[in-house]
Amino acid sequence: MNGRSLLKRLISVIFPPLCVNCRRRMEDGALCGNCENLIEIRSGFACPECGRRLPEAGNVCHEKAKFILAAAAPYENPAVRELICALKYQRIKTVLEPISKITSKYIEKTIGNPKFETGNFVLISIPLHPEKERERGFNQAVLIARIVNDKLGIGVQENNLIRVRRTSSQTKTKSYEEREKNVAGCFEVKNPELVAGKNVILVDDVFTSGATMKEAVRVLKNAGARKIIGFVVAKA
Repeated sequence: MNGRSLLKRLISVIFPPLCVNCRRRMEDGALCGNCENLIEIRSGFACPECGRRLPEAGNVCHEKAKFILAAAAPYENPAVRELICALKYQRIKTVLEPISKITSKYIEKTIGNPKFETGNFVLISIPLHPEKERERGFNQAVLIARIVNDKLGIGVQENNLIRVRRTSSQTKTKSYEEREKNVAGCFEVKNPELVAGKNVILVDDVFTSGATMKEAVRVLKNAGARKIIGFVVAKA
């Protein structure tokens, strides 16, 4: 056993890993089996306006909806919520393994279905402002997009959709109108020719009001994107 392995072993003995949800001691990992088994993995798609389930990637219920929503799990599930918060706010990257399991199971049930054609699709993540990304050290949506790409193998288009204006946290806004105003005009597509004519799977961690994703969809549509699927780990 080398020095690094020994140090890692000592740290795990002194500070044993705990399940991010129930705080149970574990030998390794971030989520215990009991909490993992309580996560409902969804299937199919949803209308981003009313939340109605759409069994296939067909038309949505509302004309103003410019994309369909693919949400792997409900945000109301405490374990799902803790996983996302641990990654986003505590920078605990070990939660990427259970997040990968959640997204992979959903993809197998829905997007990985032979009826779903992934041809001409590209993955794009919701960007953070450069200052915010430097503060956090990473963009969680990029990490999730790479997980999705490991399953689908369609390619991730990074640094083309960019955030040109730093916005306040959406959690600090009280109404949908305030959230909509907060993100208005905050995105740009650097190279529209890379998006024009493409179908896009737009990736983020959570779908709450939808204001952020809708603004990104608007910008991508203006750049010539065709069908857009909003992919999130969880929907509130």
